[in-house]
Amino acid sequence: MDKAKKILIWIPAVILAIVIFGFSGQNGEQSKGLSYKVAEVLVDGADALHLIDIKYIGREHAIEQMQTPVRKIAHMTEYALFALSVYIALAVDEIKWRWTKYAAFLIVVAYACTDELHQLFISGRNGSVVDVLIDVTGGLIAILICMMCDKRRKVVI
Repeated sequence: MDKAKKILIWIPAVILAIVIFGFSGQNGEQSKGLSYKVAEVLVDGADALHLIDIKYIGREHAIEQMQTPVRKIAHMTEYALFALSVYIALAVDEIKWRWTKYAAFLIVVAYACTDELHQLFISGRNGSVVDVLIDVTGGLIAILICMMCDKRRKVVI
């Protein structure tokens, strides 16, 4: 494989790292506002589909209850996508299958740790070991799926 392709394959991973960094750079109010908007859409959609009755539980209460799950699912999703892009880049870079999964996992863990460290310096935010574990869980799920789909594998795990 030529050198240009090996460089270009890393672009999605770099873009996702920048997006994650951008979300982590939001102050506490911006972050809460974004999760509020997503929770609001989900609650209104669930009410429209008659999955919940906001007249009974209260719209604001339902939105408040949805914000934490929305944030945690967002963490898992962005790190799953990041792990997927890293795994693919490593595979295309012709890293041996046996090392691809470990390298991808270590990159995800390192980035999750530095992301939470970054949040320590942002107003209204804090770093959290729990968030690192949530991020890593999202990444690990994606890596396991990649491993199952990777045609280069010789043995399971």
